[in-house]
Amino acid sequence: MIISCPFHHRIESPHMPSPHRKRFRRYFIATLIVIFLIIIVPVGFALNGLSDFDLSDRHVVELDFTHDQNRLSGSLILPDASHRGPIALIIHGDGPQNRFSDDGYLPLINALLDHGIGVYTWDKAGIGESSGNWLDQSMSDRAKEAINAFDAIATARPKQADKIGLFGFSQAGWVIPKALPMNIGIAFGVVIGGAANWQDQGAFYMRKRLMRDGIADNEITKQIAQSRLRDSAIFAPNADYQTYRSAINDSFPMSEDRFGFVKRNITADARSDLARIDQPVLALFGADDLNVDAKSDSVIYRDVLIGRHPQNDVILIPDASHGLLHSNLFNYQLASEMPEERQWLFAAMGRYAYAPDVLDQTANWIHQATDSP
Repeated sequence: MIISCPFHHRIESPHMPSPHRKRFRRYFIATLIVIFLIIIVPVGFALNGLSDFDLSDRHVVELDFTHDQNRLSGSLILPDASHRGPIALIIHGDGPQNRFSDDGYLPLINALLDHGIGVYTWDKAGIGESSGNWLDQSMSDRAKEAINAFDAIATARPKQADKIGLFGFSQAGWVIPKALPMNIGIAFGVVIGGAANWQDQGAFYMRKRLMRDGIADNEITKQIAQSRLRDSAIFAPNADYQTYRSAINDSFPMSEDRFGFVKRNITADARSDLARIDQPVLALFGADDLNVDAKSDSVIYRDVLIGRHPQNDVILIPDASHGLLHSNLFNYQLASEMPEERQWLFAAMGRYAYAPDVLDQTANWIHQATDSP
Protein backbone atom coordinates (compact mmCIF):
# COMPACT_ATOMS: atom_id res chain seq x y z
CA MET A 1 0.00 0.00 0.00
CA ILE A 2 1.40 3.46 -0.96
CA ILE A 3 0.92 6.28 1.52
CA SER A 4 1.55 9.74 0.06
CA CYS A 5 3.63 11.98 2.27
CA PRO A 6 2.46 15.62 2.49
CA PHE A 7 6.03 16.86 3.02
CA HIS A 8 7.67 14.63 0.41
CA HIS A 9 8.82 17.56 -1.77
CA ARG A 10 9.94 19.90 0.97
CA ILE A 11 11.62 19.06 4.27
CA GLU A 12 12.14 22.04 6.54
CA SER A 13 15.48 22.68 8.28
CA PRO A 14 15.53 21.78 11.97
CA HIS A 15 16.36 25.48 12.51
CA MET A 16 13.18 26.65 10.81
CA PRO A 17 11.24 29.46 12.44
CA SER A 18 8.74 28.39 15.10
CA PRO A 19 5.52 28.59 12.96
CA HIS A 20 7.07 26.32 10.35
CA ARG A 21 8.10 23.79 13.02
CA LYS A 22 4.54 23.72 14.32
CA ARG A 23 3.18 23.17 10.81
CA PHE A 24 5.72 20.38 10.27
CA ARG A 25 4.66 18.69 13.50
CA ARG A 26 1.00 18.87 12.51
CA TYR A 27 1.71 17.30 9.09
CA PHE A 28 3.91 14.64 10.68
CA ILE A 29 1.31 13.73 13.30
CA ALA A 30 -1.47 13.70 10.69
CA THR A 31 0.57 11.33 8.53
CA LEU A 32 1.17 9.00 11.44
CA ILE A 33 -2.56 8.96 12.18
CA VAL A 34 -3.35 8.09 8.54
CA ILE A 35 -0.82 5.25 8.60
CA PHE A 36 -2.29 4.01 11.88
CA LEU A 37 -5.86 4.07 10.60
CA ILE A 38 -5.09 2.52 7.21
CA ILE A 39 -2.63 -0.18 8.25
CA ILE A 40 -2.31 -0.77 11.97
CA VAL A 41 -5.99 -0.69 13.01
CA PRO A 42 -7.25 -3.13 10.31
CA VAL A 43 -4.36 -5.53 10.97
CA GLY A 44 -4.99 -5.42 14.72
CA PHE A 45 -8.72 -5.89 14.15
CA ALA A 46 -8.11 -8.90 11.89
CA LEU A 47 -5.69 -10.49 14.38
CA ASN A 48 -8.23 -10.00 17.12
CA GLY A 49 -10.91 -11.67 14.97
CA LEU A 50 -8.63 -14.57 14.06
CA SER A 51 -7.93 -15.17 17.75
CA ASP A 52 -11.64 -15.99 18.12
CA PHE A 53 -10.96 -19.18 16.15
CA ASP A 54 -8.31 -20.40 18.63
CA LEU A 55 -9.07 -22.61 21.65
CA SER A 56 -5.45 -23.33 22.59
CA ASP A 57 -5.61 -21.36 25.84
CA ARG A 58 -8.91 -22.92 26.93
CA HIS A 59 -9.51 -25.95 29.11
CA VAL A 60 -10.80 -28.60 26.68
CA VAL A 61 -11.99 -32.05 27.76
CA GLU A 62 -12.97 -34.69 25.20
CA LEU A 63 -16.16 -36.29 26.45
CA ASP A 64 -18.37 -38.88 24.72
CA PHE A 65 -21.86 -40.14 25.53
CA THR A 66 -24.28 -42.66 24.05
CA HIS A 67 -27.77 -42.42 22.62
CA ASP A 68 -29.80 -45.04 20.81
CA GLN A 69 -26.74 -47.33 20.45
CA ASN A 70 -24.74 -44.47 18.90
CA ARG A 71 -21.58 -43.11 20.47
CA LEU A 72 -21.52 -39.33 20.20
CA SER A 73 -18.12 -37.67 20.41
CA GLY A 74 -17.84 -34.15 21.79
CA SER A 75 -15.73 -31.50 23.48
CA LEU A 76 -16.36 -29.72 26.77
CA ILE A 77 -14.65 -26.33 26.60
CA LEU A 78 -14.25 -24.32 29.79
CA PRO A 79 -12.65 -20.92 30.48
CA ASP A 80 -10.30 -22.69 32.90
CA ALA A 81 -10.03 -25.91 34.92
CA SER A 82 -11.65 -24.31 37.99
CA HIS A 83 -14.77 -23.15 36.11
CA ARG A 84 -17.93 -23.21 38.26
CA GLY A 85 -20.23 -21.13 36.07
CA PRO A 86 -22.97 -22.08 33.59
CA ILE A 87 -22.48 -24.54 30.74
CA ALA A 88 -24.33 -24.29 27.41
CA LEU A 89 -24.91 -27.46 25.37
CA ILE A 90 -24.91 -26.60 21.65
CA ILE A 91 -27.84 -28.06 19.70
CA HIS A 92 -27.11 -27.99 15.98
CA GLY A 93 -29.39 -26.86 13.22
CA ASP A 94 -30.02 -28.91 10.07
CA GLY A 95 -27.30 -30.63 8.07
CA PRO A 96 -24.27 -32.88 8.64
CA GLN A 97 -22.59 -30.71 11.27
CA ASN A 98 -19.51 -31.53 13.29
CA ARG A 99 -18.98 -30.21 16.81
CA PHE A 100 -17.61 -26.81 15.76
CA SER A 101 -19.70 -26.52 12.56
CA ASP A 102 -16.50 -26.40 10.48
CA ASP A 103 -15.11 -23.82 12.94
CA GLY A 104 -18.04 -21.46 12.38
CA TYR A 105 -19.06 -21.78 16.05
CA LEU A 106 -15.66 -20.81 17.42
CA PRO A 107 -16.20 -17.02 17.69
CA LEU A 108 -19.47 -17.66 19.52
CA ILE A 109 -17.84 -20.23 21.79
CA ASN A 110 -14.94 -17.92 22.64
CA ALA A 111 -17.35 -15.07 23.36
CA LEU A 112 -19.33 -17.28 25.78
CA LEU A 113 -16.11 -18.46 27.43
CA ASP A 114 -14.99 -14.87 27.93
CA HIS A 115 -18.30 -14.28 29.73
CA GLY A 116 -17.64 -17.20 32.08
CA ILE A 117 -19.90 -19.72 30.30
CA GLY A 118 -18.60 -23.17 29.41
CA VAL A 119 -19.70 -24.95 26.22
CA TYR A 120 -20.28 -28.60 25.32
CA THR A 121 -20.72 -29.50 21.67
CA TRP A 122 -20.62 -32.79 19.80
CA ASP A 123 -20.47 -34.26 16.30
CA LYS A 124 -23.87 -35.23 14.94
CA ALA A 125 -24.52 -38.95 14.57
CA GLY A 126 -22.42 -40.27 11.67
CA ILE A 127 -20.37 -37.06 11.42
CA GLY A 128 -16.78 -36.60 12.57
CA GLU A 129 -16.03 -39.12 15.29
CA SER A 130 -19.66 -40.00 16.10
CA SER A 131 -21.35 -43.21 14.99
CA GLY A 132 -24.84 -43.59 13.56
CA ASN A 133 -26.79 -41.49 11.05
CA TRP A 134 -28.36 -38.16 11.99
CA LEU A 135 -30.87 -38.55 9.14
CA ASP A 136 -32.45 -41.47 11.01
CA GLN A 137 -33.62 -39.12 13.76
CA SER A 138 -36.91 -37.45 14.54
CA MET A 139 -37.06 -34.23 16.56
CA SER A 140 -38.00 -36.38 19.58
CA ASP A 141 -34.87 -38.49 18.98
CA ARG A 142 -32.77 -35.34 18.88
CA ALA A 143 -34.37 -34.11 22.11
CA LYS A 144 -33.57 -37.40 23.85
CA GLU A 145 -30.00 -37.21 22.54
CA ALA A 146 -29.71 -33.71 24.05
CA ILE A 147 -30.94 -35.04 27.39
CA ASN A 148 -28.30 -37.79 27.30
CA ALA A 149 -25.67 -35.13 26.62
CA PHE A 150 -27.00 -33.15 29.58
CA ASP A 151 -26.79 -36.24 31.81
CA ALA A 152 -23.19 -36.87 30.71
CA ILE A 153 -22.10 -33.30 31.51
CA ALA A 154 -24.04 -33.24 34.79
CA THR A 155 -22.27 -36.45 35.80
CA ALA A 156 -18.87 -35.05 34.82
CA ARG A 157 -19.53 -31.68 36.52
CA PRO A 158 -21.94 -32.45 39.41
CA LYS A 159 -21.34 -29.10 41.15
CA GLN A 160 -22.70 -27.34 38.06
CA ALA A 161 -25.59 -29.67 37.31
CA ASP A 162 -28.11 -26.91 38.08
CA LYS A 163 -26.40 -24.47 35.67
CA ILE A 164 -26.43 -26.58 32.49
CA GLY A 165 -28.74 -25.53 29.67
CA LEU A 166 -29.41 -25.93 25.95
CA PHE A 167 -28.34 -23.40 23.31
CA GLY A 168 -29.32 -24.02 19.71
CA PHE A 169 -29.92 -22.71 16.23
CA SER A 170 -32.66 -23.01 13.63
CA GLN A 171 -33.86 -26.63 13.65
CA ALA A 172 -32.99 -26.70 17.37
CA GLY A 173 -36.21 -24.70 17.72
CA TRP A 174 -38.05 -28.02 17.43
CA VAL A 175 -35.55 -29.88 19.63
CA ILE A 176 -35.07 -27.66 22.68
CA PRO A 177 -38.81 -27.15 23.37
CA LYS A 178 -39.22 -30.95 23.38
CA ALA A 179 -36.18 -31.59 25.58
CA LEU A 180 -36.87 -29.05 28.34
CA PRO A 181 -40.18 -30.59 29.54
CA MET A 182 -38.60 -34.07 29.39
CA ASN A 183 -36.00 -33.11 32.01
CA ILE A 184 -36.82 -30.28 34.40
CA GLY A 185 -33.22 -30.39 35.65
CA ILE A 186 -32.07 -28.59 32.49
CA ALA A 187 -31.51 -25.01 33.66
CA PHE A 188 -32.41 -22.94 30.59
CA GLY A 189 -32.97 -22.87 26.86
CA VAL A 190 -31.69 -20.41 24.25
CA VAL A 191 -33.22 -20.71 20.77
CA ILE A 192 -31.79 -18.70 17.87
CA GLY A 193 -33.81 -18.47 14.65
CA GLY A 194 -36.29 -21.18 15.59
CA ALA A 195 -39.39 -21.63 13.41
CA ALA A 196 -42.73 -22.60 14.91
CA ASN A 197 -44.03 -24.82 12.09
CA TRP A 198 -41.91 -26.91 9.68
CA GLN A 199 -44.16 -26.51 6.64
CA ASP A 200 -44.70 -22.79 7.16
CA GLN A 201 -40.94 -22.34 7.44
CA GLY A 202 -40.46 -24.29 4.18
CA ALA A 203 -42.97 -22.03 2.41
CA PHE A 204 -41.22 -18.88 3.69
CA TYR A 205 -37.82 -20.23 2.60
CA MET A 206 -39.19 -21.07 -0.84
CA ARG A 207 -40.78 -17.63 -1.18
CA LYS A 208 -37.48 -15.89 -0.42
CA ARG A 209 -35.61 -18.00 -2.98
CA LEU A 210 -38.19 -17.33 -5.69
CA MET A 211 -38.18 -13.61 -4.88
CA ARG A 212 -34.41 -13.61 -5.28
CA ASP A 213 -34.89 -15.16 -8.72
CA GLY A 214 -37.27 -12.36 -9.71
CA ILE A 215 -40.46 -14.45 -9.83
CA ALA A 216 -43.70 -12.43 -9.64
CA ASP A 217 -45.68 -12.54 -6.37
CA ASN A 218 -48.75 -14.23 -7.87
CA GLU A 219 -46.56 -16.93 -9.44
CA ILE A 220 -44.73 -17.47 -6.12
CA THR A 221 -48.05 -17.93 -4.30
CA LYS A 222 -49.14 -20.42 -6.96
CA GLN A 223 -45.90 -22.43 -6.75
CA ILE A 224 -46.03 -22.57 -2.94
CA ALA A 225 -49.62 -23.85 -3.05
CA GLN A 226 -48.60 -26.53 -5.58
CA SER A 227 -45.62 -27.50 -3.41
CA ARG A 228 -47.82 -27.91 -0.33
CA LEU A 229 -50.26 -30.07 -2.29
CA ARG A 230 -47.41 -32.21 -3.64
CA ASP A 231 -45.89 -32.59 -0.16
CA SER A 232 -49.18 -33.78 1.29
CA ALA A 233 -49.05 -36.68 -1.18
CA ILE A 234 -45.36 -37.63 -1.24
CA PHE A 235 -45.00 -37.41 2.56
CA ALA A 236 -48.35 -39.03 3.39
CA PRO A 237 -48.20 -41.77 6.07
CA ASN A 238 -48.40 -44.58 3.50
CA ALA A 239 -46.01 -42.94 0.98
CA ASP A 240 -42.49 -44.22 0.45
CA TYR A 241 -39.37 -43.15 -1.43
CA GLN A 242 -40.67 -44.56 -4.70
CA THR A 243 -43.83 -42.47 -4.30
CA TYR A 244 -41.59 -39.44 -4.05
CA ARG A 245 -39.41 -40.37 -7.06
CA SER A 246 -42.43 -41.01 -9.28
CA ALA A 247 -44.08 -37.71 -8.32
CA ILE A 248 -41.16 -35.37 -8.93
CA ASN A 249 -39.06 -34.27 -11.85
CA ASP A 250 -36.13 -32.72 -9.96
CA SER A 251 -32.62 -32.79 -11.39
CA PHE A 252 -31.24 -33.31 -7.87
CA PRO A 253 -33.71 -35.46 -5.92
CA MET A 254 -33.39 -36.04 -2.19
CA SER A 255 -31.53 -39.14 -1.11
CA GLU A 256 -33.63 -41.88 0.43
CA ASP A 257 -32.20 -41.05 3.87
CA ARG A 258 -33.08 -37.37 3.48
CA PHE A 259 -36.57 -38.28 2.30
CA GLY A 260 -37.04 -40.39 5.43
CA PHE A 261 -35.80 -37.53 7.63
CA VAL A 262 -38.24 -35.03 6.08
CA LYS A 263 -41.17 -37.46 6.23
CA ARG A 264 -40.38 -38.14 9.89
CA ASN A 265 -40.35 -34.46 10.80
CA ILE A 266 -42.55 -32.57 8.34
CA THR A 267 -45.38 -32.16 10.84
CA ALA A 268 -43.10 -30.60 13.48
CA ASP A 269 -44.67 -27.67 15.31
CA ALA A 270 -43.13 -26.14 18.42
CA ARG A 271 -46.21 -24.48 19.92
CA SER A 272 -47.49 -27.31 22.10
CA ASP A 273 -43.97 -28.07 23.36
CA LEU A 274 -43.28 -24.41 24.15
CA ALA A 275 -46.46 -24.33 26.22
CA ARG A 276 -45.14 -27.13 28.46
CA ILE A 277 -41.80 -25.53 29.37
CA ASP A 278 -41.29 -24.41 32.97
CA GLN A 279 -37.61 -23.37 32.67
CA PRO A 280 -36.51 -19.91 31.48
CA VAL A 281 -36.23 -19.54 27.69
CA LEU A 282 -34.60 -16.85 25.58
CA ALA A 283 -35.69 -16.77 21.93
CA LEU A 284 -33.67 -14.60 19.55
CA PHE A 285 -34.60 -13.81 15.95
CA GLY A 286 -32.73 -11.85 13.28
CA ALA A 287 -35.10 -9.31 11.76
CA ASP A 288 -33.60 -9.89 8.28
CA ASP A 289 -33.72 -13.70 8.46
CA LEU A 290 -34.02 -15.27 4.99
CA ASN A 291 -34.76 -18.78 6.30
CA VAL A 292 -37.38 -18.25 9.00
CA ASP A 293 -40.26 -15.77 9.12
CA ALA A 294 -38.73 -13.99 12.12
CA LYS A 295 -41.44 -11.37 12.51
CA SER A 296 -44.25 -13.92 12.53
CA ASP A 297 -42.47 -16.64 14.52
CA SER A 298 -41.22 -14.22 17.16
CA VAL A 299 -44.86 -13.24 17.78
CA ILE A 300 -45.80 -16.92 18.17
CA TYR A 301 -42.94 -17.48 20.64
CA ARG A 302 -43.89 -14.32 22.53
CA ASP A 303 -47.58 -15.28 22.76
CA VAL A 304 -46.73 -18.70 24.19
CA LEU A 305 -43.70 -17.95 26.38
CA ILE A 306 -44.16 -14.52 27.92
CA GLY A 307 -45.71 -14.94 31.34
CA ARG A 308 -44.87 -18.61 31.72
CA HIS A 309 -41.59 -17.80 33.47
CA PRO A 310 -40.47 -14.36 34.74
CA GLN A 311 -37.19 -14.58 32.84
CA ASN A 312 -38.62 -15.66 29.50
CA ASP A 313 -37.74 -13.21 26.75
CA VAL A 314 -38.28 -13.01 22.99
CA ILE A 315 -36.16 -10.49 21.08
CA LEU A 316 -36.21 -9.50 17.41
CA ILE A 317 -32.67 -8.28 16.61
CA PRO A 318 -32.55 -5.49 13.99
CA ASP A 319 -30.17 -5.79 11.03
CA ALA A 320 -29.41 -9.42 11.90
CA SER A 321 -29.39 -12.61 9.81
CA HIS A 322 -30.72 -16.10 10.58
CA GLY A 323 -27.62 -16.76 12.70
CA LEU A 324 -27.65 -13.20 14.18
CA LEU A 325 -24.74 -12.01 12.02
CA HIS A 326 -24.67 -8.51 10.50
CA SER A 327 -27.26 -8.87 7.74
CA ASN A 328 -25.63 -6.27 5.49
CA LEU A 329 -22.52 -8.47 5.32
CA PHE A 330 -23.49 -12.10 5.94
CA ASN A 331 -27.12 -12.68 4.97
CA TYR A 332 -27.33 -15.94 3.00
CA GLN A 333 -29.80 -18.82 3.17
CA LEU A 334 -27.02 -21.39 2.94
CA ALA A 335 -23.46 -21.19 4.24
CA SER A 336 -22.31 -22.58 0.87
CA GLU A 337 -23.70 -19.45 -0.84
CA MET A 338 -21.36 -17.12 1.04
CA PRO A 339 -18.68 -15.77 -1.34
CA GLU A 340 -15.06 -16.46 -0.46
CA GLU A 341 -14.33 -12.81 0.30
CA ARG A 342 -17.17 -12.77 2.85
CA GLN A 343 -15.81 -15.93 4.42
CA TRP A 344 -12.47 -14.18 4.85
CA LEU A 345 -14.26 -11.17 6.31
CA PHE A 346 -16.04 -13.41 8.81
CA ALA A 347 -12.66 -14.89 9.78
CA ALA A 348 -11.22 -11.40 10.23
CA MET A 349 -14.16 -10.11 12.26
CA GLY A 350 -14.68 -13.13 14.52
CA ARG A 351 -17.27 -12.35 17.19
CA TYR A 352 -17.70 -8.85 15.74
CA ALA A 353 -19.46 -10.43 12.77
CA TYR A 354 -22.48 -10.78 15.09
CA ALA A 355 -25.05 -8.03 15.47
CA PRO A 356 -23.96 -5.44 18.06
CA ASP A 357 -24.33 -6.46 21.72
CA VAL A 358 -26.25 -9.65 20.96
CA LEU A 359 -23.59 -11.99 22.39
CA ASP A 360 -23.17 -9.87 25.53
CA GLN A 361 -26.94 -9.70 25.93
CA THR A 362 -27.28 -13.46 25.58
CA ALA A 363 -24.47 -14.24 28.01
CA ASN A 364 -25.90 -11.84 30.60
CA TRP A 365 -29.30 -13.51 30.27
CA ILE A 366 -27.76 -16.97 30.84
CA HIS A 367 -26.06 -15.75 34.03
CA GLN A 368 -29.33 -14.25 35.28
CA ALA A 369 -31.22 -17.45 34.47
CA THR A 370 -28.74 -19.65 36.34
CA ASP A 371 -28.14 -17.29 39.30
CA SER A 372 -31.84 -17.10 40.19
CA PRO A 373 -33.10 -19.14 43.16
